[in-house]
Order: sequence, then C-alpha cells, then structure tokens
Amino acid sequence: MPISLIALLAMNFVIILISIYFGIFVYRTREWDEETKRRPRSFISNAFFREFWYFLIGPMKRQLIRWNVRPNTITIIGFFFSLFAGFSFAVGEFGLGGWLVIFSGTCDVYDGMLARQQNVCRKSGAFLDSALDRVGEVAIFYGLARYLRADDFWFAIIFLAFASSQVVSYSRARAEGLGFKGQQGFFQRAERMIILSIFLPFAPAVEHYWQLGDPLVKIVVTIISMGSFLTAVSRTFGIFREIRATET
Repeated sequence: MPISLIALLAMNFVIILISIYFGIFVYRTREWDEETKRRPRSFISNAFFREFWYFLIGPMKRQLIRWNVRPNTITIIGFFFSLFAGFSFAVGEFGLGGWLVIFSGTCDVYDGMLARQQNVCRKSGAFLDSALDRVGEVAIFYGLARYLRADDFWFAIIFLAFASSQVVSYSRARAEGLGFKGQQGFFQRAERMIILSIFLPFAPAVEHYWQLGDPLVKIVVTIISMGSFLTAVSRTFGIFREIRATET
C-alpha cells in the first residue's frame, strides 16, 4: 500500500474518531456557535456538521486571533487551496483534492470569524471573499471536467453542475441587489463543498480496495449536479414570484 494512501487513510480515520467523540460527549452539552445561529442551515449543512467543524477548527482560530492574522490573508490562502484542489482533481488525485477542498472551506469560515472578531467587517473584504470564492469554485469544476473530459455524458453532467451553481450564486446576488433575500433552495456553495469534502477523500481507498473510485466520483458529481440544478430552478422562479408579488 502506498505511503500516501496510508497517510490519507490515517487522516480520514482520525476525523471519523473525533466526530464520534464529538457526537457522543460534546454536542448535546455544547452551546451553539454564533456562526451556527447566524447562518441558514440545511439537511447537509446542518447544525451538527457546523458545530463539529467549529469544534475542530476552534484551537487554530484562537491562534490566528493571537497572531492577528488579517481576514483577507486567510481569504487568499483559501483561494489557492481551491486552485490546487482543481489541479488535483484534474490529474485524478481525489484524496488530496478532497482535503484541499476541506482546507479551502475552513479558510472560508476563518476569514468571516476573524473579520467579526477584529471588527473589520469591510465591504471590500466581503467583495474579495465572494469574488475569489467564485473563481476558486470554477477551478474545482474545471478540474472535475478535465478529469471526465473523455466521457461526453459525464462531461455534460459536470457542466450542468457548473452552470447551475453559477445560476444559484448569481440569482442570489442579483436578488439582494434588488432588495430581496434570494435564499430559496437547499443546495448552495456550502453544500457543494461539503459533499466534495466528505466523499472524495475516500476515493483513493475505495479504488484501492474495491476498484470503485471512479464510480464514487461520478456519484458525487451527480449529487452536486442534481442538487445545484434543482436549487437553480427553485431559486430563479421563487425570486421571480417574490418580485412579481411586489409589482401588482
């Protein structure tokens, strides 16, 4: 067994053990983080998942605060994690790519936390965060599309996922610009990144033991594609109806 696979399995196993410990001994008595209370939740991005991740990354958050790391610095680091994740997916390194998505998503949590902690919630930082999030997600989808480029059907599926995700993000931004919330639908960027980060780190092990790494990747792509498409449709028509209701 390759050393890289052993290291990957060890990291995954540690996360599973910590999640079991958290679920049994910590979650029921833990007061919810302000981030959990503030952000909308879904079946995938639920309170347990959020609280587990905040519990896991809490020590590093406190260290970043002591070091007085600026939120924009974390935003840029997370962006590069997304770029490297896209490259990893393009060359078929899904275990590494999955963990890079985890690191990128963690940075996306950290930058907002640090901004509020340091009382530097500036519009310029929010814009930079949103813009780099979009570019980083494009890189991730490009990597998946390049890996699946030889198969017309799966290339179309990943293109549908990419196009739908852009509609989901754009429709919300446009709705907010018009004075509406635009939060319809359950499958947003957080859900897309969670699905990638939960399943793809296990792809190398699934391939090594059962030769089913590619089917796992395709299942993940299908989930993201269908979830994003349904959310794009429901959000677009939901916002349209909401706006029309104010015009009559």
